[in-house]
Amino acid sequence: MYNVVIILTAMHFNVNQYVKLIAFLLNAPLVIATMFAIGFNYQQIIRWMISISIFILISAIAYYLILKYDIYSKFDSSAKIQAFLTKYGAFAGLIYIVIQFLQVTIIPLPAALTTVAGVALFGFWKTLLYSTIGIISGSMFAFYLGRKFGVKLMIWLCGKSLYEKYQKFAKGRDKIVLTMMFLFPFFPDDLLCIAAGMTNMSYAQFFVIMLITRPLNIMTMEGTFKGISAIPLTGYGIPIWIALISITLLIVVLAFKYSAKIENFLMKFFEKISDKFKRKTKTERIDEKKYSTSRSCYDKDDFIK
Repeated sequence: MYNVVIILTAMHFNVNQYVKLIAFLLNAPLVIATMFAIGFNYQQIIRWMISISIFILISAIAYYLILKYDIYSKFDSSAKIQAFLTKYGAFAGLIYIVIQFLQVTIIPLPAALTTVAGVALFGFWKTLLYSTIGIISGSMFAFYLGRKFGVKLMIWLCGKSLYEKYQKFAKGRDKIVLTMMFLFPFFPDDLLCIAAGMTNMSYAQFFVIMLITRPLNIMTMEGTFKGISAIPLTGYGIPIWIALISITLLIVVLAFKYSAKIENFLMKFFEKISDKFKRKTKTERIDEKKYSTSRSCYDKDDFIK
């Protein structure tokens, strides 16, 4: 079925030669691995092959539909997104929220493009509000998909014992690492949200992480996008891209390694702030109590004297 979709796509559209080559080269390892698994009755490998085949088929169908309806080229720049939203007048804000929701869950659009288009159309603060609503809603939905289907899929693919070992290993690290990853624009948001749903993180904890990271990400997106878009993908730009991605990955690895220390530091930091606030409130209450129990200038005895 996957090959039929690829052949139809290649027949009707001008498909890149590298895409064709990769698509047809995928057949050999899949067939070999499947035959090996069936021959030796390795159920785990058979499950992996079924899942990979379904994923490739869905990707091929999505690629065909994107080319057929020319979806991506209609939204491949901030100017085109802005022109599309302008058509809807008073409903442009609502449509923009839906687009931000979909770019986290379904449509493979870079968040930078939609954010820049929003700023040009609505201004900074409205874009921040609309984007925060749309992106956090989309993130929570993707988290739900990870919790509802991702866990079952992972258990089906890897077995319950391996999944439980992963949960024990990731416990205490997932919140810090995911928070760091959400702050950087290099990581796919939708996959991160689904992966978060597959951890033991609660909905409330994930929502707090989104509430902290998403607005910060959105506020810095325009400036970041302008800076990054100026770096070419050829020549001197290649080592710069490698350095940026390497630094990002290093920060994530260090966050994973020292997550317990980072979490303890943050907990102590917030405890200190909380203690100071409590002491200040307590002092104010004591002062108020002293003032209320002290004799005023209109005290009866003082007045008689």
